Parts: sequence; C-alpha cells; structure tokens
Amino acid sequence: MNTDINLEVLNLLYILTRKYSFFTLRQSETQNTNTDLEQNYLLDFNLNRKVSISDTCLVIGVNPRYEGSQLNLTLRSRYLKGNFKVIQVGSLVNLTFSTTNITSNTKILRSLVEGNSLFCQELANSLNPVLISNADVFKRNDSFGLTQMLRCLNKYIKLFSQSRDQSSLNVLHPTLNNVGFANFNNIKSIQNKDLQNAIGIYFINNSFLTSNTKKLLSLKLLNFFQNYKSNSKMLITQNNSLDMKLVTQLKNNFNLNTHLHLPNAVFFESSGTYLNTTGTICKTTKIIKPLGQTKNDWQIIRKLFSYCKKSLFITNFLKENKLTFNSETFYHFTNYIGFQSYAISNLNHFAFSFLKTIVESHQNTFKFKPKQAKIYNCQFRF
Repeated sequence: MNTDINLEVLNLLYILTRKYSFFTLRQSETQNTNTDLEQNYLLDFNLNRKVSISDTCLVIGVNPRYEGSQLNLTLRSRYLKGNFKVIQVGSLVNLTFSTTNITSNTKILRSLVEGNSLFCQELANSLNPVLISNADVFKRNDSFGLTQMLRCLNKYIKLFSQSRDQSSLNVLHPTLNNVGFANFNNIKSIQNKDLQNAIGIYFINNSFLTSNTKKLLSLKLLNFFQNYKSNSKMLITQNNSLDMKLVTQLKNNFNLNTHLHLPNAVFFESSGTYLNTTGTICKTTKIIKPLGQTKNDWQIIRKLFSYCKKSLFITNFLKENKLTFNSETFYHFTNYIGFQSYAISNLNHFAFSFLKTIVESHQNTFKFKPKQAKIYNCQFRF
C-alpha cells in the first residue's frame, strides 16, 4: 500500500485482514515513528500563531515550497512583515523568500546541540524560535538518534532563548495521508520474507519506484534469493496507471505467473477522508466523473469482499497442513476515524460533526540517561 489512500480504504483493508487471517497489510517504506504523543509526529495546531510572534525559524531537511504550500505561505507572510530569519539545514532551494542555508550534513545538528556552532548565538538570542523537521527523518536507519538530537536541541533552545510558551518539534508530512498510516502503527514495511511466503502480491496505489521496492528488485538481480522458488503465484496491481516495464521485471524476478490489473479512479474522481499534517480530518469531494469502467478504491475492495463470501479458503498452502479456517465468522471491528477523539461504529457523513480538535499534551523529561545512538555522517534528502 501507499500512503496516498484514504482512511475509508485503509479501514476496509484492516477489516479484510481481521476477517481473513491470510491477508496481511504491508506498506512500501519503513516508518519508525513514535506515536505515543501526537506532538512527536505532527505540526503544532497553533503553528500560525507561534510563527507570528517569533523572529527565528529553523527548518531541517524540509522543502515547504513543494511539500507544504500552506506552511510556506505562513513563513513567507511572516518574512514580509520584517524581523524574521529562516535558518535552513538541507539542500539549497528557493523558498520564494530569503533564507540562510547552513549545510546539508548531519554534523551541523551535533554542533548545534553541543553549542559549538556560530548559529547557536542566533538561536539563544531569538524570540520564540520555531523548529520544523521532515517526516522522512523517521525513514532513516539512524532515526532514533536524529530524533533524540532534535529533542535535545529543542530543549536547549527553550532553556536559553526568550521563549514565552512551551514549544515542541514540528514534523511536516509531505504525503496526503501519512499521518493516518502513522496512527495505525501496526503496518510493517514489505520485506523479502513476505515475498517468499506469500501466494500473491496485491499492490494498491503503489509505485514501484519507491526505494524499498527497488531494493528488493536489486537484491533479486544480485542472486540474494538463491534458494527462492515460487510456483503459481499471482500479481495484482490496483492503480490508475500501468508501467509494463516494471511489472514485467517484477514478474520475471519473482516468478509471478499471473498478472491482474484493476484500474481505479484518480484523486479528482473520488471522495475520501484524510488526516493532514496537523492531525485534523480533511474530506475531499469528487470533482469530475470517472471515465470508462474505472472504480473507486473502496468499490473494488467491497467487490473483493463479495467474491470472498462465494469462495472457499484453506490455509494449508504454507502452514504445515492445518485446516483451521472458518469463513463464516466475522470479528467485531470498531472503526477508528476520529483518532484524536473517540471510536465510532460506522462510517457516514455524520461521523465527523462531533470530532474535537487536538489537545496539546507535554511529557516530562526522564531522569535516566538515554542510551547511546549511532548517527550516520551523511547528507539530508535532496
């Protein structure tokens, strides 16, 4: 799955895994997000007010011009008022206003936390500084160490700067429903053992150009799966476009015999519900009518439900000859759409009228010394 699918489809797929145990959900990329507190992976709900009373903003690995247009407009409007400096750590890009680019290496974070950088004086003399990072930091192997450094930096800025209120690390999610995936927190990334043990692969709005998928294809070309043998396996793709070159490469590498393509509607041809980067629920409306026989994602998943009721499933294909499946039982499932509020039993247009906004919460620092973490000396994303 890709993070562009809406919450309705995500919940339907979760119901499918609860009803039929041999279905497993996997996402294309790894997310090491700490979802204990909402302030760890979201933008502040009052970020516009905090930017308006601030004179310094530290942007780490973010290109808000293309990843968060509303955030870029907020920073630009504050810059045009004067007495506002934007310090950028990452690639050198044009944000339609003047910025001070330090570097794109992770060493600068260590120097900022240790207080050995020249820009520490800028942060210490600032008024209500704002710290903004990118959600792609959680995809790195050293994400734990980087997040700890960012939290320490935010803590020291709060101690030495002229800050009036409690500030937190703001995380920008560039994709549409990345926060919705982070709230589930039980969807693992696809690995080589998933391809070995599965009887079929079902890609839903997934691009084969993601780093994890390309890595699996490269490992197969390097004979990493030498003892990997598969027979009678199926490949199903559900997307609005079809790249036959990549599909053929995937079929040849993993010996997939059958390929079925299910065309779905594009973003402007369907309606859905998403969680944006501030944690608020956004509902999109269909603008144009789909052409041809394309269907929405939820219609295709419901069709799959109807055909599953007419089929007989057994689980002894890879599970040591154990016939323990009962297709008539259906587990009780409560649909969590209002993650920041309470659970609702059914999904309709009345479900969103009782939801409340996010309540800020702050966690006290622990007295124990944190464990050491390894930080890779590399550049941020370009």
